[in-house]
Amino acid sequence: MIRRLLSVVTDENKRMRLQLVGTFLVLGVVAAVMTLLNVISKKGSLTVVTGVFAVLCFIQLLLVLNDKISGRVTYVFSVILIVELLAMFSYFIVTGNPDGFSVIWAAMLPSCAMVLFGRKRASIHCAIMFALLVFFFWTPFGRSLLQYEYSETFMTRFPILFVAFFALPFLLESIRAVTQQELDRLREAYRHRAAHDYLTELLNRRGLEDWRKNEKVGEEQAVFMIDIDRFKRVNDSLGHDVGDLVLAAVAEAAKRCTGTQVCRWGGEEFVVWFPDSGAMTDPEALRKAVEETVVRVPHCDKTVSVTVSIGVAKGSGELKALIGEADMAMLRAKRSGRNRVVWADCTV
Repeated sequence: MIRRLLSVVTDENKRMRLQLVGTFLVLGVVAAVMTLLNVISKKGSLTVVTGVFAVLCFIQLLLVLNDKISGRVTYVFSVILIVELLAMFSYFIVTGNPDGFSVIWAAMLPSCAMVLFGRKRASIHCAIMFALLVFFFWTPFGRSLLQYEYSETFMTRFPILFVAFFALPFLLESIRAVTQQELDRLREAYRHRAAHDYLTELLNRRGLEDWRKNEKVGEEQAVFMIDIDRFKRVNDSLGHDVGDLVLAAVAEAAKRCTGTQVCRWGGEEFVVWFPDSGAMTDPEALRKAVEETVVRVPHCDKTVSVTVSIGVAKGSGELKALIGEADMAMLRAKRSGRNRVVWADCTV
């Protein structure tokens, strides 16, 4: 239950839909209860207004619950709700039914608008409501349209009270929005870190798998398995800091030559996957590019160069099997003298 709720909260469209469902449900039930009270107390026109609003709320509730509705349609429903509320509140102001009480419901508009629209759009809707209150309560022409005799104190103070009802939800929504932005940033950062190697910024195994799921695979795929030759010697003679520079340099060369995503498979091994073998680049060009790469050793005049052994596999089977074939070809390349490309369908 908690996981499902978290998935809703972190998805903006799902969150808005959940908020709309809750809003329509609460307003529909309240309007239905008020309609019943109006029937008992024989409030004719008020009964019709609250009854129609209750029916509209329940109809919109059923429509929003439809899983096929997109985020844009959900937004349209929220706009319709605000228009309905503004129209109903205007009716409450003018008629004063019952006994000047119903206009107090306008105080709920800021909270509903903040939940449904966020600060910017909610502020616009609340400004419209405030303008209506000022027009009817503070202007001579607006007062002439009123069918109920409000007290002078009420007409003077209620618009100011409405501003107070707006200020608190605005503050809370501001805090929520900033918190949500930070959560989104952290979630994206963790998602990136979970799918990428920290040193080289290449995909890791999980990142490769996630990428594979979202790619259209051709009839034949291709895989390069790349291993840096005698990498342990670099670490042992020049230190792991230089080894890290070598890894980063090979990673950059692989990205530049293949023009696609590269995965750090582990240690000094890299995998390049081509979803369609027709887009595969020349592995020999990659081998030469690494061979020509020079890494400068920090704080001295030394430089270091490395070579790579590359195994290549093509086929229509599972990616895991292709990687295994490319790995075996890479091992044959190392046994046959290193710094060469070996294809999986040949023996050396």
